[in-house]
Parts: sequence; structure tokens; C-alpha cells
Amino acid sequence: MSQSLSVETFSHNEVGYIPDPFPFYAKMRFAQPAYFSERIFGGTWLFFSYADCRALMSDERLSNSRADVPLRFLPPDQQSGFGDMLSVFERWLAFHDGASHTRLRRHANRSYAPFRDERVEPLIQRVVDNLLDGIDQDEFDMMSDFAFPLSAIVIADLLGVPSEAHADLTRWTDDIAHLFGSTQVSTEHVHRTQHSTRELVRFLSAPESARRSEQRGGLMHQMRRTESHGYRFDEEEVIAQSALLLFAGAASIRYLIGNSVHALDQRPPHERQLLLEENTAATAVEELLRYCNPVQFIGRVAGADFTYLCRNGVEAPIREGQPLLLYIGSANRDADKFSRADELVLTRPSPNEHLTFGAGRHLCFGDPLVRSTTRIGLASLYRRMPHLRVCRQDLDWNNNLGFHGFQSLRVTARA
Repeated sequence: MSQSLSVETFSHNEVGYIPDPFPFYAKMRFAQPAYFSERIFGGTWLFFSYADCRALMSDERLSNSRADVPLRFLPPDQQSGFGDMLSVFERWLAFHDGASHTRLRRHANRSYAPFRDERVEPLIQRVVDNLLDGIDQDEFDMMSDFAFPLSAIVIADLLGVPSEAHADLTRWTDDIAHLFGSTQVSTEHVHRTQHSTRELVRFLSAPESARRSEQRGGLMHQMRRTESHGYRFDEEEVIAQSALLLFAGAASIRYLIGNSVHALDQRPPHERQLLLEENTAATAVEELLRYCNPVQFIGRVAGADFTYLCRNGVEAPIREGQPLLLYIGSANRDADKFSRADELVLTRPSPNEHLTFGAGRHLCFGDPLVRSTTRIGLASLYRRMPHLRVCRQDLDWNNNLGFHGFQSLRVTARA
């Protein structure tokens, strides 16, 4: 890490931190595992240790009602006018607490119940095979030719909506991911995200999407027809949860696959075999989730004033309304929790207690889909392209640290 990079200048959009934030995280875990940044969102607590991140994820004094937090970096006179966009985000089950979250989560789980592995995994395999069949193995872009379309098509097919719109889905969800993954963006980008959110909602609300989802028995149709404890999603909730799955699932899958290919390129080739064997693949994927996790933080907002006692004995005076950023990218590399924390150990013993999907009642809803798509995607890549390697290049990283991964990654399958 450059000497010029310090916590005083830290930002998700500062290019010096994006390629390799892990030395900075290590420095913070040692020196300031809890830090109050006045620059980020007008005053935000940053936590870097595994113990603190894990404890705060389940702290009932914190709220998930944080749809408006990304707008806090705008001047107050520029924060209005985004109500329609926020109304979509505020319906996401990920941004609810208490009884409301329990009701939404229970209903989402019941809607997803028919989508067991034996139904979803052939869908994923079919998409993977179709994409790989069309690739030029001499050289291709792992992101634009495989990871980006894979994630969008799989989730569109799962929802039952037209997957041929995958390029638009990628663009719209990428704008949303940039908003939530950043700590400073322009007013112009917020307006662009608002436009993309409107387009995504229009696409999901279209009669063609509803008709296809019903014909295919897709998840969006299932959410419409499912009832649990006398409760049904209204139409706006169906659209909002579908948008959430597309945004969070697509961003996680595409960057995780790119990060994994890059990390595996630096390991002995024989280790790839672990992804091809049924008895070792799940363990290897869990380690990739720990080491290559694209989602670098989980956010919360303080629901009341309280003093949090950090695991190193330091007190953090947290005030109502202040955001908290829990850096799971740092927690997953914490040597106090993981042996050989800075190494990719594909045979790491279970349970691998990484925090990639969060913890407690707010555990990520889409985690089974991320695991399955990553496992099938990587296994198919290395089975069909055993000599796959990353080409020499200036690495093209995504433009925000919140979703850490590549925009482009050129690879070749030739020996």
C-alpha cells in the first residue's frame, strides 16, 4: 500500500485503494479496527475486525433501513427528486427490520421453495454451456464474454423473464451496484441510476415478463401466487424483490467468478481439480467466497444512541442515524479468525465461517444461487479449458471498492 493511502483519504472511489485494499485493511485491523470517518456520508463508523463485524451484524440496536444512505454524499439541496427510485429500494427485504423483515423473508423463502437444486442446476449448466460453446478459446474476455452474461441470464431465467435482455439487465443493475458500492458519486450518476431503476421496473412490470414467468413457472410468478400466513406480496413488492435479486445476485456472481479465475491463475494448476470433484468442490467454493469475495462491506444504520465496546477494548460512541460500514472483505482476512488468512487455501477445513453472505437473520437470501452458479461456472470452465490462464495486461478493475472485481479480464485457453 502506498504511503499516501491513509484512513483520512480512504474512499470506495479512490483508485489507489481499489486494486488491492487488503494491506490497508490489515493496517486498520491492527491500529484502528473502529474508525469514525467524517468524510464518508457525513459521518460514518468503519469496522474492520472479524469479531466486531460479526457481532454488529446481529446487534438489534442497528437497523437495515438504509435505502437513502447513498444519497448522503450529495449536497442537501440535491437530495430530493429521487423518491420513485427510493420507493423501490425501500421495499427490498434486505432493508427491513423486525416483524416486517420476518414477514418478507418468510414469504420470499416460501416462494423460492420449488426451486431446488435439481431444478436450478440444470438451468445454470445449460446457460454455462451455451456461453462456452460460443467463445473463442484463443483469447476472450472472462467478464464480458462469460461472467456478465452468465449472471444476468441465470437470474432472468430463474425469474422467468426474457433473458435475451441480459445486456440491458447488466447495464441497469451495474448502475445500481455502483450507487450502493460507492462512497462518493456525482449527481449525474444518481440521476442515471434513477433512470436505470425506472427501466428495470418497467421491464419487470411489462406484460411480456409476467406472461413468460407464468408460462415457465418462474420465481416472479411464484412470488405473485404464493401465500404464507395469510400474506401475499403486492405487485410493487414482487417487482422490488425481483429487482433486488437481479442487482445483488448478478453483481456478486459476475465479480466472484472473475476474481476466482484471477486468484486461481496464481495457484498451481493441479488445485483446479478440487473444483471438478464432487467431494471437494463445495469446500473449494467456500474458500473462494472467503478470499475472492466481491462485496467488501455490509451496511447498517444506528437505530439509537449507544456505546459499542470493541473487541480490543476501545469504546465507539455511536449516535442514532449514523451509518456503519462493516468491512467483510477485511474480516475474511483477519488472522485472529483464520489461519493463513491471506492465502487461498482451497482445502480449508469446514466450517469456513466467512462473512461473505452476512450473518444472523439478515443472511443473504440469494446465497444458494451464488454458490451453485459459481461452482458450476468454474467447474465447466476448467473442465473444458484445463489450460485456461490470464493474459498479461493492465488489470481493469471496477470503479468502486464496494463491489470489488474486474470490468475486463482477458484470458486464453490455449496451452
